[in-house]
Amino acid sequence: MISYFDSFGIKLKHIFYTFLLVIYFSFTPQSFANDNNKNLENVYQLLQEKNIKDGLQELKVLAEENNVEAQLLLSKILFSGDLTPQDFEASYFWGSSALLGGLKKSNIIIEKLSDYLTDDKIKKIKENLRVFLEKKALGKDKRAIIQIAKLYETFLEQPDYVNAYTWYSIAVAQGIKTAKNKRDEILNELNEKDLLEAQTLSIKLFKQINN
Repeated sequence: MISYFDSFGIKLKHIFYTFLLVIYFSFTPQSFANDNNKNLENVYQLLQEKNIKDGLQELKVLAEENNVEAQLLLSKILFSGDLTPQDFEASYFWGSSALLGGLKKSNIIIEKLSDYLTDDKIKKIKENLRVFLEKKALGKDKRAIIQIAKLYETFLEQPDYVNAYTWYSIAVAQGIKTAKNKRDEILNELNEKDLLEAQTLSIKLFKQINN
């Protein structure tokens, strides 16, 4: 006869593995196509083996390396609180970075978190994210160059077209062809003075990135 505690333990185990499966299958097979995302598979394996500490530590390293799939997964875990205590601020931060990196699913979490975080707190998180992405971008992370351009264009209370143009211009110069249309769109939002400022800044930062 199964005791109450045994039964409870079985239920917890079932919930744990269900949670992992939901997370795992939220990514397509293509998500694991490159070497970086093979590390994400390793994270899943660690979590499946209940090696939560090492799994979360490796996941955080990947997120800090600007792996957007890892950022989304970490955001989900921090939001749910099933494997580690809930941390809505960190969840918003990583979810926002993943969204700027092109993972639109992140928007679901961000919208939910907006009900729990004050406007001032969200503003601070976005500023921290700007600093994080700028550091990555200046370190030749091409994805971060696009992310920070998007942040200035769409993620602030008021668009900062000078900085958005600056980073899209750098993206094009770095060989990111998809950024050309966005650069040219924002060009139309700038007056002569702002355009001169943006181009001067883009030249300065481009040299800094490539030195």
